[in-house]
Amino acid sequence: MKNFITKENIWYRLQQLIIFLLHLVLLKWMFYTLSNTGKMQTMEVFYHFFGMSLMGAALIRGSAYWANHHYVKELKLKSQNLNKESES
Repeated sequence: MKNFITKENIWYRLQQLIIFLLHLVLLKWMFYTLSNTGKMQTMEVFYHFFGMSLMGAALIRGSAYWANHHYVKELKLKSQNLNKESES
C-alpha cells in the first residue's frame, strides 16, 4: 500500500481521482432526481435523466480516451527507450 502513489504513477492516480469525483457528482445528481421526482413535472424529470445519461456517456468516453492517451504515450516512451538502448 505504501507504493500506491509513486512518482511514476502520480498522473494515473490524479486521473482516477478526477473520474471518481465526477462519478460522485453524477451519483448525487441521481439521488437528488430520484428523491424529488414526485415534486417535478414530467419533462423536468425527463431532462434530468437525459442530462445524467449524457454525463454518464461523456464520463465513459472521456475516461477511455484519457486512459488511451496515457497508454499510447507510455508505449511511445518505451519504444524510444528501447531504440536508444539498441543503438548503444
